Amino acid sequence: MTAAVAVLVGLGIALAALGGPWLVRRAAPALVRAPLVAAVALTGGVVLWLAALLAVGPMLAWTLSGPAVLPGAAGAVCQRCLDAADPFAGSPVDTAVPVVLLLAGPALVAAVLAAVLGRELWHRRRETARTAAALRAVGVPRVVAGHRVLVVPDDAPAAFALPARHGGVVVSTGALASLDDAGLAAVLAHEEAHLRQRHHLVAALTAALATHLRWVPVVAAVADAVPTYLEIAADDAARRRVGTTALAGALLTLGAAERSRVPAAAGALHAAGPDRIRHLVAPGAGRAGTWPAVAVGAHLGVLAAVSLAVHVPYVGAVLSGCA
Repeated sequence: MTAAVAVLVGLGIALAALGGPWLVRRAAPALVRAPLVAAVALTGGVVLWLAALLAVGPMLAWTLSGPAVLPGAAGAVCQRCLDAADPFAGSPVDTAVPVVLLLAGPALVAAVLAAVLGRELWHRRRETARTAAALRAVGVPRVVAGHRVLVVPDDAPAAFALPARHGGVVVSTGALASLDDAGLAAVLAHEEAHLRQRHHLVAALTAALATHLRWVPVVAAVADAVPTYLEIAADDAARRRVGTTALAGALLTLGAAERSRVPAAAGALHAAGPDRIRHLVAPGAGRAGTWPAVAVGAHLGVLAAVSLAVHVPYVGAVLSGCA
């Protein structure tokens, strides 16, 4: 029974990996109405997908038995922990695969993934700090329209937000010259929303997860979608403060500008780009994308349930001394 469930879980994980991009695209009209929730949920979905994938081996360990490869005492401890975690207590099926591999393999993969993720986040932080230092060397801190910003010399209009610990909002002299008061207030409200809602944390985690996993279709789709949802979330916050007209005009000005000479920073979130104008002028309404969005939520719920149902008993068994 458990083996059949593990096979079904494996098929579901494969289906999510291959069919996830289609579902994410179809759900976009509904997800865009709650863009920050969508960005967080999609990023969390990648984490849940990995957790469910790593749960397949430990799940099979409950129903399979194989040759012992650990020394007597270690093998006895491993078996005791396995028995304590097993909620089924059924008769195992003999195989040629040592059960310890079903446990050690996913644990090793999880450790490697955690190390790689930590390394990518650390590298991203170093790159951002390096660029922020270069910008501070040429920029001038100022208060513009009630916002503390770093003004850097560049004729091309540019505005972006670095993580708060690395300097926050950066604008070019070209942006100050090209935008009127309403447009400048809109851009600064947009960038402040990035900082206030901590969009950089979501963006950094998504980018780090995708660094070595873009070959998985659903991971690539999420990595491409999340930045757009974060920008729309900042747009919505700015629109509520300054109005749609000012923000749309500012985005058109920044999007039509020549390429800025300001160094690109890892982790920077930019206001530029006219591709979001359609959403600003005619935000989604009606029921479009509702059922795909419900399917996305249901799939995330299933992945979470599978992950908790498998990993929690093992953690509990270890914490209780495998008694």
